[in-house]
Amino acid sequence: MTWILTTSQIIFNILTLLCIAFDIVLFACIIKHRFFSNSNNRTPFVYITVMSWGGIIGKIFDIFMVDSWPIAQMIDPVDGYETYRKIIGKQITLIATFSYLTSIFINWFMTCHRVLILLSPAKAPAWFTDKKLFMYCSTIMALVLINLLIPYYSPCYVNFNALSSLHETACAPSKHMVKPKLNSLNQIVLQLTKIQNLYLIWVPISAVIINSTMISYIKLSRRLFKKQSTLSAATIKRENSMIRQACFIASYLSIFEIGYLFMRFYPETFGNFSQEVQSITYHVRLLASCTLNFFVYFVETKSTRSLILKFVGWKKKNTNRVSTVSFTQARKNQ
Repeated sequence: MTWILTTSQIIFNILTLLCIAFDIVLFACIIKHRFFSNSNNRTPFVYITVMSWGGIIGKIFDIFMVDSWPIAQMIDPVDGYETYRKIIGKQITLIATFSYLTSIFINWFMTCHRVLILLSPAKAPAWFTDKKLFMYCSTIMALVLINLLIPYYSPCYVNFNALSSLHETACAPSKHMVKPKLNSLNQIVLQLTKIQNLYLIWVPISAVIINSTMISYIKLSRRLFKKQSTLSAATIKRENSMIRQACFIASYLSIFEIGYLFMRFYPETFGNFSQEVQSITYHVRLLASCTLNFFVYFVETKSTRSLILKFVGWKKKNTNRVSTVSFTQARKNQ
């Protein structure tokens, strides 16, 4: 490894470990706010719990994926990394991918949550209680896991390769001198993998479009159909902040997918880059996912930031509200 790649590796590890620490603090903070405070605002509990725990697990295995190559090469410079990939590579890839896909689809569900609140503000609170949100999120996570387990238990399992910065399918034609004969199940698995590689980008992009449309609609409807005095400044600020959070999440996640699409559509161009450029590019894309919770719940959300600072003893001001990526509470307060 060159000094540039080593420096990039160290920076990635430090930032990712800091983000893991933040997720732990975020989860502890929301637990205290939910069960050990007098606040009535409990809406974000399920979403933040899922995002924080998914973030903790995903980041730990992201570090495994990134650090496995230099560590394995130090142990065995010849076959160390390939031995690692054969033994636990696909398991590490499965868990890291599961955490990443969970954040994408949970964010898309949050967008659907907001749309239903906008369309039916009176009925939506009954549809999105904490118990129902937990059930919805659990269902999404189960479907994501099933989708990943199908190729995992087939000969076409997916295994991340740090040398190429790509998720490689074991039965892909490019991995064999002679094109392998695939049965119908393996062909289905390959097609599912291709569909995910090509079209997953539309999940966060559609969330950005929908949330941007909602922002425009809410602002336009206030100007045309409502008097400004009927809505408090705090309510307007909460609504705008919550929808902006979703746009930020979706846009942030799109960084990883757009980079991956470039690698898929122009593999020869990406392959001509040096090992340092390929690895550093992947580190940057992966950091976009790893730092998501920090930017959403600390940088972008003032009330959550105040709550966290108070939790760690840096801010004494009492904070009773937590902004969430869903604006159920804002609608109930109108």
